Amino acid sequence: MPHSSPGQPRARNKDAEGSFVCGRLRIGLAASEADMADVLRLRSGRFRGRQDGSDLDSFDHACQHVLIRASAGAAALAAARLRLLAEPASIAGCYTGQFYDLGRLAASRKRLLEIGRICIADGWMQNPDILRALLAALTRCAVAQRADMLVGCASFHGADPARHVAALRHLAANHIGPEALRPRRHSAGAFDLPRGASDASEGLRDMPSLLRMYLGMGGWVSDHAVCDPDLDTLHVFAAVETARIPPARLRVLQALARA
Repeated sequence: MPHSSPGQPRARNKDAEGSFVCGRLRIGLAASEADMADVLRLRSGRFRGRQDGSDLDSFDHACQHVLIRASAGAAALAAARLRLLAEPASIAGCYTGQFYDLGRLAASRKRLLEIGRICIADGWMQNPDILRALLAALTRCAVAQRADMLVGCASFHGADPARHVAALRHLAANHIGPEALRPRRHSAGAFDLPRGASDASEGLRDMPSLLRMYLGMGGWVSDHAVCDPDLDTLHVFAAVETARIPPARLRVLQALARA
């Protein structure tokens, strides 16, 4: 395994599922220092608005990092980080646990796969091939890790709640998760999802595409959102219980994972 330079997470060797091709895109886990540099550069451009910086944080060392390219050695087109949370201590100390009290999930003894820092390069944000490739990668990792749930923070760009009222009302009316599993408040920036008349078409139109994707897999969200001024985002806790994915959608995911 390559050694890390100071302050940079170690790259992970490719695990059993290795790299694979989905359509015209190549997907794999970051397996070298150069791969990790590409991941952090892409994240810096997307989340920090600069190409010459880094979005490195203290959680990167504990994670695997998915990297999508058009071909071997080509520029990074998308990235995501994954972390298996199988013990109560790891659940409490994960990235999502900074913002949400995950005590109920920890008590459930479920195996969680935390998904975060999903980012897509400029010019590819609306490309359906990228979303299919991300779905294929997440499905493969969830199967390999025997995950019961996929969890994470689903972000809206812009920390002002007024910008996202239609989408948040739609979530409150239709997609709040079961009380036995959903997180309690844990952040000073938390607020209840707004209630009121909900227009499904408007709410879905204003919803981030990745969150729509989770909801299409039977996913649910917390009953509150959190403002994150550091990244100028607003996010909700989102979860997909793998056993509850609709059969038709599951068949599509399994086909993608066998790409």
